[in-house]
Amino acid sequence: MLKRTRNYRLGIIGGLCAVFFLFAWENVQAVKLGYNIEKLRREIKDLESANTYLKKEIRISLSPEKLEAEAVKLGMVYPEPGAVVMLDGTPAAKTAGRGWLARLFRLNKAS
Repeated sequence: MLKRTRNYRLGIIGGLCAVFFLFAWENVQAVKLGYNIEKLRREIKDLESANTYLKKEIRISLSPEKLEAEAVKLGMVYPEPGAVVMLDGTPAAKTAGRGWLARLFRLNKAS
């Protein structure tokens, strides 16, 4: 009977220890996951800000002013009006001044 009571007590103590260690392990895992979640949130925030920055850089790089400045650096010039041939075969001199953009460029060259 005494041996049985001692085994019963040891079983209860062992079970309580197992429950305690399970509870402690579960809390440690929850804390680790919390840190991982915060780390991923910071990473997402950093990636979103980098994405915004890169989109802004693309917009700036593709702006007409930037492209024109780069073309001038490369030595490119606007073509002469007669040098451009439209796909329908008529020279650009005959069609010059049709659009508002062409008139704008002509005004800028005259000044």
